[in-house]
Amino acid sequence: MRFPRVPDRHRHRTGVLLAVAAPLALAGLDLLSTGAGHEDVCAAAGLAVLAASLLGLAALRAGWARTTAAGLCGFALLLVPGRLLTDQLWYHRGVPVEATVTGAHRTDGLFSGPSWVCDVRRTDGRPLTHPVAPHCGPSDLGITLTLLVDPAGWLPPASAERSNWDDPFPVPDLALIALALTGWARITLRTTAPHPARPAR
Repeated sequence: MRFPRVPDRHRHRTGVLLAVAAPLALAGLDLLSTGAGHEDVCAAAGLAVLAASLLGLAALRAGWARTTAAGLCGFALLLVPGRLLTDQLWYHRGVPVEATVTGAHRTDGLFSGPSWVCDVRRTDGRPLTHPVAPHCGPSDLGITLTLLVDPAGWLPPASAERSNWDDPFPVPDLALIALALTGWARITLRTTAPHPARPAR
């Protein structure tokens, strides 16, 4: 069974669609995944979009080298924009608070194994939008933690010990995003030329 290929008359339209829609969808899903409770759904959707896009490139006869390079660009767009947004949100509006661990329970992520998370309560009595702290367990019951919280409630609580929350310069991340976008567009658009006909023997 031969792999399906896009007819020559549709190559340009399909290539432009992949060049524009795929990176926007990948970056957008990564940004949405930063919200509390959205991680697994957005990660699954992002992987599905990336897989469909790479199959589209294969149907455009991009070749293994170009498809692999596009896959690397796609993974960068699935990983970097969300991390950049998270770092900048923590830097601009993250607030350290003291919280007491009141409970612990196991969770199962869609792409991760079982792990422990803790229920927490602010020591000053104010409510937490997401009263769950990661990376702790039953041995932490009753102790007081310093957590970084987002007053707007978009980000889940995080450890206040992360030093990169204090980095206001996103130049490396922006450069990597720009490189991934440029690489994806260049690879995809170069596949839109009509496939040359084989000379008759």
